[in-house]
Amino acid sequence: MSQTKYLSQSSVQDFLSARKRSSTLIAIGVMLCIFSPITLLILISLTRLDILTSSINFATEIGVIVLILLAAAAVALFIAGNHWLKVHENFEYEECNLSEETKEQVLKLSKEYENQHLVLKIIGITFCILSAISLMTGSLFIGSLSNSRIDDLMTGLSTATIFLVRIGVFFLVKTNIARDSFNIILQIEDYTTEKKASKKIIEKYATIYWMTISFIYLAYSFISKN
Repeated sequence: MSQTKYLSQSSVQDFLSARKRSSTLIAIGVMLCIFSPITLLILISLTRLDILTSSINFATEIGVIVLILLAAAAVALFIAGNHWLKVHENFEYEECNLSEETKEQVLKLSKEYENQHLVLKIIGITFCILSAISLMTGSLFIGSLSNSRIDDLMTGLSTATIFLVRIGVFFLVKTNIARDSFNIILQIEDYTTEKKASKKIIEKYATIYWMTISFIYLAYSFISKN
């Protein structure tokens, strides 16, 4: 009989540390993507409400510049986060055999993180729910402002919604990536041995699918010149 090959403690620790670092980078990147249009919306709203004296074109240009800068920063963070996701990436698709000592250590770390995961999850969901309040507040001014003014006001209030959503999503993305790292090693929930095997097959065919779609799109665009 062949001897079972166990994952080393150092490789498991490297994987968990890399995923933890990646969770922060990706969460901040997602947050910046959500936050990127806020400056544009605020400037447009303040200009149309005559709070700012600058032209709408100037406000739009400044807002778009900020949007592009934040989007560029987000992409940089995604690239960095993806780099750390590739550390022992095979653990996500292959069977992870752990010695009893290593398994106990990972279980201990997982249980210690469980309370933090619950708190971050509650905070994230709460902020996402609270984000609707700012838009609901705009309805209070329907009777006192014209339709165009209401639209401008709602544009400004939507930034508060986006601001709260970005906070909520940050916590949700960060904690879910971190928690999944334990599930991958322990092979539980969405990362059982069977689900890992099926996920590997799905990832393989998903790549082929998107390559085919891209080829068809480019071929159609070239032939039709549309």
